Amino acid sequence: MPDSETRTLTDLPDDPPKLLTWKLELPLIQRVLRLGTWVILAMVTQFFVNYFDTLMLGRLEAPLATASQAALGLGMPVFWGIGGFFAAIGAGTQAIVGRRFAEGDLPAAGLVLRSSLHLALVCGVLGMLVGWYVTPAAIRGLATASAHQEELAIQYTQLRMLGIGGMVLTFSYKAFFDAIGRTQIHLWAAVVMNLGNLVLNYFLIYGFDPAGIPRLEIRGAALASVVSTYLGLAIMVGTSFARTYRTRFHIYSRPSLDWTLVARIGRLMLPSGIATAILMLGFALFMGFVGTLDNLAGHGTNTYTAATKAIMDTASLCFMPLIAFGTATATCVSQSLGRDKTNLAARYGWESTRLAVYAMLLVGACTWTFPEWVIGLLSPNDPAVIAAAVPSLRLVSFAFAPMAVGLVLAQALYGAGANVFVASAEFVLHFGVLVPLSWLLGPKLGLGMVGIWSAAAMYATLFGVVMAIKFAGPGWRRIKL
Repeated sequence: MPDSETRTLTDLPDDPPKLLTWKLELPLIQRVLRLGTWVILAMVTQFFVNYFDTLMLGRLEAPLATASQAALGLGMPVFWGIGGFFAAIGAGTQAIVGRRFAEGDLPAAGLVLRSSLHLALVCGVLGMLVGWYVTPAAIRGLATASAHQEELAIQYTQLRMLGIGGMVLTFSYKAFFDAIGRTQIHLWAAVVMNLGNLVLNYFLIYGFDPAGIPRLEIRGAALASVVSTYLGLAIMVGTSFARTYRTRFHIYSRPSLDWTLVARIGRLMLPSGIATAILMLGFALFMGFVGTLDNLAGHGTNTYTAATKAIMDTASLCFMPLIAFGTATATCVSQSLGRDKTNLAARYGWESTRLAVYAMLLVGACTWTFPEWVIGLLSPNDPAVIAAAVPSLRLVSFAFAPMAVGLVLAQALYGAGANVFVASAEFVLHFGVLVPLSWLLGPKLGLGMVGIWSAAAMYATLFGVVMAIKFAGPGWRRIKL
């Protein structure tokens, strides 16, 4: 029989969704929020591992702070392009675990995690090796703002690549716990990660003479993030050994491995990983075009690149809860499909999207009204960065609501197993819209930052439209896992 928590998620009638209404279906929203609140807190907390790098490096002397933040803006897409590709193992793991859990076959759900962990070990090691050796060439090919940005970006990104192994394993465990409704587990791991990163950042970025700790600046930020990643993994591993998981799911008690299942997880991982890599490649090229603006300006600084990094971090802070909310929605969709309630699965997707749009309309109004204050949090020592970022932040605020549609429904489609579609859509939109338009409207036509961010706003809007059209169709309901 299905677990009691599964029954709670799927004990609602399988009625068709109502799209043309502004009202929320509260019984569904309450269930998603019960799962999603923990996921949102965990992902926002984990986001601050990267956010604090930008924030604390911004407290260095103005020229170094601006160059360091510009380096992060270039390095993070490269890091997430490689690390995110391998960490996409979580997409396949969550979708399959959710189905097995909904069917009441707990040992089968445990077998999925065991198979995922074997694959994650291989992917983690491979990701670290690829990341370490690819980083210098990738950064040199993208760095257009200044030689200082290039040097700092290589230092930071190569060190961050050493954390990919821990990140991939963490995403495997996270997918399992999220799929069975234990979304709070990753929250505690993320809290440990964040606290560890914050403390280590302080000592490693600025140095601490009484303890003989040198000032490492951007390298210190990278090392702090790597160590905190493995601290979070330790929490996830320790929790998995709790008796309730060992005895009910037989995670470690059965050494046998289902290679067919490993291959299935890998097949679901590939399109999700490719989508992430495409996303990050698009943003890396986007940052490269912004660097060209710095270069053309001839002022010898990284003002536009640092301003773009500040906007991206602000947008990421706004969108991270949406991705987390979408992850919870994916669990609800997956478990509903496991109980053959396809209409209920659709209602979960649409209701979550409706709530996300309402929230992002409010957030967008705030970022449009108070852009100087928002950017000033990240770049307090360089007024030029604030002045460069404000018009573009106001512009992109209008795209927050359609981006909410895309992010939530993309995760819901992952929960259904429609990974190939999401990856294909990402590819087309990135290289058919974001990349060419950001080049055309920015460096080519001379519209500057506003031109480049206009392309980003168009991309976000189209992403929401495409995901909504797909989710409104019947194809994802028939996918078998």
